[in-house]
Amino acid sequence: MTTKSWQLNRRQVLRGTGSIALSLPFLEAMASDGEAKVAAELPKRIACIFFPNGVSLPPTKDKAHKDWHWFPFGEGRDYSLTKSTEALEPHRGQITFLSGLSHPAGRRMAGHGVSDVFLTAGPVNANAYNNTISMDQVIAEKIGEETRLKSLALSCGGGVGTLGRTHTLSFTKNGQPIPAEGNIRRCFNMMFGQDNANLKKARQELLLKRSMLDRVLEDSRSLKNKLNARDRVKLDEYLASMRDYERRIQRMESWLNKPKAEVDESSLSLDASRETVEDYIRSMYDLMFHAFQTDTTRVITHMLGIEGGGSKSDKFPEALGLKPHHALSHRKGGTFEDWGKWDQFMSENFAYFINRLKNAQEGDGSVLDRSLIMYGCSTSTTHLAKNYPLILAGGSQMGLNHGQFRKFDENKVRLSDMYVSMMNAMDVPTKKFGDSTGELNEIFSQA
Repeated sequence: MTTKSWQLNRRQVLRGTGSIALSLPFLEAMASDGEAKVAAELPKRIACIFFPNGVSLPPTKDKAHKDWHWFPFGEGRDYSLTKSTEALEPHRGQITFLSGLSHPAGRRMAGHGVSDVFLTAGPVNANAYNNTISMDQVIAEKIGEETRLKSLALSCGGGVGTLGRTHTLSFTKNGQPIPAEGNIRRCFNMMFGQDNANLKKARQELLLKRSMLDRVLEDSRSLKNKLNARDRVKLDEYLASMRDYERRIQRMESWLNKPKAEVDESSLSLDASRETVEDYIRSMYDLMFHAFQTDTTRVITHMLGIEGGGSKSDKFPEALGLKPHHALSHRKGGTFEDWGKWDQFMSENFAYFINRLKNAQEGDGSVLDRSLIMYGCSTSTTHLAKNYPLILAGGSQMGLNHGQFRKFDENKVRLSDMYVSMMNAMDVPTKKFGDSTGELNEIFSQA
């Protein structure tokens, strides 16, 4: 069970007011998730979920083609799923399959580095790039002030990784990677832990940071009069970053005074690890669900695995008796069917997440109805950075029209065009992002 920080427990109110409370009306603050905020604007949310190394796409002549081809057969509303994605059939009315989208510049990137620019569409030149802000962070800068966490970056790898093998999808406005969290218990405590000792420590740390910042700003202002014009410009840039830091401190201070949402620990496996693959993956999805349902954040990114071989997540398929993921994607010691069985496992777990969101009532719909979920990869098959396998889910109250398999021409549209439309759907007015040339409003067509 989850409760938001502004909710009241009716029993607590009754105990506090005695017999007079027998006639107490049903207050909005006592309402369940679906009944609350009746008159208020319900939040919009976005989650971007990435899996590595492409999908099984056996050619027509291969015996696995009919059963284990990740993309559906058919087009529009007349399409059929294979064993790879059949777990999503019950959610057909809430999902859209997409093909023919990619980052054109990313096609020139060697190896597995395309994951670095999956959400940024960063400029690429001769297998080098200068990364830029990721789409999720553009949204977080606009709507993140309304929640305890402006955004939440998750990853099975944790941290930031290395260039070309990042462990995060989220990047700052300067193109710097934002560390992702990979430990379930630590992430749960950050969002929902009620540790008073840590709260006191946090207050002390913020007080120290504010004191240090005040001294830096005071010294900088007195220094400005002694500098030449060029140095004053540099100092102004520094002071601007310090003022941004000051705003972050103020924001953290304000949220320290507000109680965290309450989530029952037994509702997910806090100690699930990468060694217990399904528990771990589902618990990460549970964290995302609770983060959205309690309105702790409205922006989430999650890397379900790290590109290439050698990472801990690369060994996940071994839990199913399969070869490591990177070997599967190159069919080393395995077949297209083996690869497809891993795709199937991942689809089953994504369906689990969709189901949780769909069954959580909110207003006159569900949490899923106001959550825009993108699930996909930046390669169709290993090293081929074209025709990304993508699914959009949710957002029916944000204009999305589902139940279709939409195919696009990569020579005419690009993935960043869809990002522009997604940001506008999140009430973040956007005309251009990355290498976009327009919008891709077909995904919101009511036709």
